[in-house]
Amino acid sequence: MMHIEINDNTTLREIQEVFSDFYPYLQLEFYKQPHKLYEASKEKDLIYPGKTIAGIKQTHISGLLEIMPLNKAAEVEKEFLKRFGLSVQIFRKEKNDWVQTTGMDDFTLKELNELSRNSSDEFIMADYESGFEENIE
Repeated sequence: MMHIEINDNTTLREIQEVFSDFYPYLQLEFYKQPHKLYEASKEKDLIYPGKTIAGIKQTHISGLLEIMPLNKAAEVEKEFLKRFGLSVQIFRKEKNDWVQTTGMDDFTLKELNELSRNSSDEFIMADYESGFEENIE
């Protein structure tokens, strides 16, 4: 179980780091506009992670956000919005890229992290094996 303390002085990057420590194959991005279920967030709405909560929110709400491995991506995104007015999108690592989890909002964080880990591991193994084969004479 993960706890993220959020107050006016918290930077978005600090929230991202706590989240990624628990889920290394997932990441959070913050946006100016909320998205609907299964919808992608627009890149033009991305908020620079160095900003503090006070720098992006008029309402000052402090609190502790509890995130469980069995929470679905949609639930986590909804909780950030409901409790702190923060629009977040969860991304997952797919091979060498970060992709929005738009069609996977019903997956748990644990499932998404595991899927992404497997995707990355297979990619690394494929690279390793192709590199290995090239050296055979």
